[in-house]
Amino acid sequence: MGNRGMEDLIPLINKLQDAFSSIGQSCNLDLPQIAVVGGQSAGKSSVLENFVGR
Repeated sequence: MGNRGMEDLIPLINKLQDAFSSIGQSCNLDLPQIAVVGGQSAGKSSVLENFVGR
C-alpha cells in the first residue's frame, strides 16, 4: 500500500541520477529532507507546521 505518488517518484529520481552520472554531471536536486508518516488524523500536518513555524 502506501503513497503511490511517492512510490513512483523514487524510481524516477534514481533514473535521473543515473542519467546525470552517465554524462559525468552531478544531479543536485533540492528534495525534502524530512518525511512524516502516519494515519489519517494522526497530526502530521500539525507536526510539520510546528516544525517550520507556519
